[in-house]
Amino acid sequence: MSQVTLPAEPRTPGAAEAKKLRANDRVPGVFYTNGEEAVHFSVSTLALRPVVYTSKAQAVRLSINGQDRLSVLKEVSFDPISDKILHFDLLGVREGEPIVVKVPVHVTGLAIGVREGGTLEHALHKTSIKVDPANIPTHIDVDVSQLGKGQNIHISDLNVPGVEFLERPGTLVAACHAPKVVAVEETAAPTKKGKK
Repeated sequence: MSQVTLPAEPRTPGAAEAKKLRANDRVPGVFYTNGEEAVHFSVSTLALRPVVYTSKAQAVRLSINGQDRLSVLKEVSFDPISDKILHFDLLGVREGEPIVVKVPVHVTGLAIGVREGGTLEHALHKTSIKVDPANIPTHIDVDVSQLGKGQNIHISDLNVPGVEFLERPGTLVAACHAPKVVAVEETAAPTKKGKK
């Protein structure tokens, strides 16, 4: 499980206040959860990078004035010209209450079929799962070492404790294809007709 702690400071909502924060290298954010009032805060741009610029699935522990709130990154707004982060939203979650997240799918091992001249297709790079937010896996490892030519791995073949896969059972994860054989037709070389 991957979890990052994000130190934050309370802020007053409003466009003018947000502009001041950005000028001081801070990013305004909002934490919200069902049935509770939204919490407005700001974080340093540097502290936010591990939350935004990552391919891993992770929980975010937002820390404001010594109080921690467990959350996941919900939305990020970027400046269309500079690509700087302008604003972001965190969705509050509770340990023990499963949530739906997307996690990367990593292929590990060298398939038997590849050693025999086949090619490996990594078909599914991200998958939706239902999981306890305290146990979000950074990624799902799929071992393809026993995959022979013509064999496939589907979502229904995966088994990760505590994780419920939400893709269709027949969704292709990886496949090992036999090499394509191209039939080459032999053509007779043209013969030159001599003059009589």
